[in-house]
Amino acid sequence: MGKKSWTIFFKKKITMFKSIELIIFDCDGVLVDSEPLANSLFARLCREHGFHLSDEEAMEQFPGSRFASCVAYVEQKHGRQMPGDFVLTYRQALSEAFASHLEPIPGVREILPSIQRPKAVASNGPKEKMVDNLITCRIYHHFQQDHIFSAYDIQKWKPEPDLFLTASAHLGAAPATCLVVEDSQPGVQAALAAGMQVVGFTHGGRNKKLYNLGVPLIDQMTELKGILVKG
Repeated sequence: MGKKSWTIFFKKKITMFKSIELIIFDCDGVLVDSEPLANSLFARLCREHGFHLSDEEAMEQFPGSRFASCVAYVEQKHGRQMPGDFVLTYRQALSEAFASHLEPIPGVREILPSIQRPKAVASNGPKEKMVDNLITCRIYHHFQQDHIFSAYDIQKWKPEPDLFLTASAHLGAAPATCLVVEDSQPGVQAALAAGMQVVGFTHGGRNKKLYNLGVPLIDQMTELKGILVKG
């Protein structure tokens, strides 16, 4: 199905959002534009250690995935394990890259101040990294400290629904009244499994795996305003 058809599909389904009491954002790829930086760095370090992985393959396979799953993918593909210090090397290099080059998703700085409903962040990444990235992008102040949820804290990762259910329970919102904004297939699957409303963010068509999940889509983050008016 082409982009034009999906735009029509989105306009038809947008009116289905009802009684939104809590908005839950994924972090990487939804609030901060970290996916290209992270996946490019991961692929480069893999190649430096003799594991063939292109930037394009990393971007296709890994958005929204648990980091351990990304490592397992490369190890299974090549039939051998990563070096013991790979994770530490990657984390350190990624922290430096984010501090120097990370930017918010276009439109996020405009949309967040306009949201009057409670909002939260729920990510497969470590909470410390989320907080650092939100601070770097100057959007951390839009979220209360106890409204940021990490899969590492509960040891359950998307596409399992537990992270979203933890966020909704902690903030006192019934799952059906939560709207999740996601850019990845695992994230959308987790939100649907949690019984929540969900909108997929394609980032201008970059996230093509969202096209086949049967959820309404937006290409630009500023389009979220129209959903909230209707919900």
